[in-house]
Amino acid sequence: MARTATLHGKRVRPKLSNGQKEERRARQMKLASDIASAQRAYVQEARDIARNHGRSLKWTRVQLLKSQNLRDRRRINSWNAFIRAKLREANAGRDRGDRVILTQFVARNKDDLRVAYKNLTPAQQEAYNAEVRVARDTKVMVVRSNPKAVSHTVSAAFANMDREWTALCAQTGLEGFYIAVRGTVEDLPEPKVFFTQKAENFVRTVLDIEPRRLALRLESWVVSGLDAPIRTKHQRPLNKLISECRALIQEELDYILTKKVSTNVKMNYTNYERRIVERYGVMLTGWPFSGTVRNPSKIGGRAEVEKLLDALNSEACKWVRLTDEELRARVIHNKERQARGEAVYHPRRTRTTKALTTERTRTSSVSSAATSDSNSD
Repeated sequence: MARTATLHGKRVRPKLSNGQKEERRARQMKLASDIASAQRAYVQEARDIARNHGRSLKWTRVQLLKSQNLRDRRRINSWNAFIRAKLREANAGRDRGDRVILTQFVARNKDDLRVAYKNLTPAQQEAYNAEVRVARDTKVMVVRSNPKAVSHTVSAAFANMDREWTALCAQTGLEGFYIAVRGTVEDLPEPKVFFTQKAENFVRTVLDIEPRRLALRLESWVVSGLDAPIRTKHQRPLNKLISECRALIQEELDYILTKKVSTNVKMNYTNYERRIVERYGVMLTGWPFSGTVRNPSKIGGRAEVEKLLDALNSEACKWVRLTDEELRARVIHNKERQARGEAVYHPRRTRTTKALTTERTRTSSVSSAATSDSNSD
């Protein structure tokens, strides 16, 4: 579409009609759809190759990206094609150990080769180039990993990035850093880091670590396979987990009894059936262990406490209200269990001798004081 010039010297495109806009939109959507289809096919093909040949998906993708069909090939040089043909002629009929190597062949016949090359016609040069092109197309590429070449590519790329970042920070005053490390043990590139002066001071002062050591820690984290998220409860002390279980049980009990009682009811683990279930008509369902509901501190070790905490957080274990029929059946069942010898109802603890002696002494003191007051009157 031709550009038109305005009076101010600016070039603008003429306004598109609705039909032209629809056509351009359709072309863009078709292009995006074709690219997405090719990407999906590429990913699926890489997965199939990796599965069929016992290779990793990363290794397979690297090999596919190294393919001559997915990257630009070096342009054919007529002189190199000519030297290749002449060397092949010189080595015709020779065994592998007796063949002339390229450097020796060029050094011995340099002048003659130059003269012969200058006398070539364009058609002859194109014929030599065609031979190289055919050899490229028919060559069977050896599939192998080349971590050293990848390392060189990474080093060259980050060398350019360092120069660009240094120039950008100098021009704009930006401050920052980046760290790049290898993804697997098979890779060779060493950690690549870039820190501006203030970013480096920040890492040393605030994070209390050397920038290079930070990169090494990131590399060890990635390479060791520990990049999966770690559940925070594994790092918390056991008593904290027990306290959280108790708090969840108590909070849910307070919530379910909000409309039934005006004051908070403290959870009673010892006399759970009498003091909680039968008195208030609620019960804790989904208890993840055999037996009755117990204090979280008495169910076992870390694994059991974490299991209970997961059940409470996911509401697999929660408080529910009992209907009148369910409550009557529960009471009857508890009495039957008690009659069979099970410790469903625990008696109240008897007061100790020391407590009784203290109370009697207090009572005697109060009586003596009252008697003396009456006598003085």
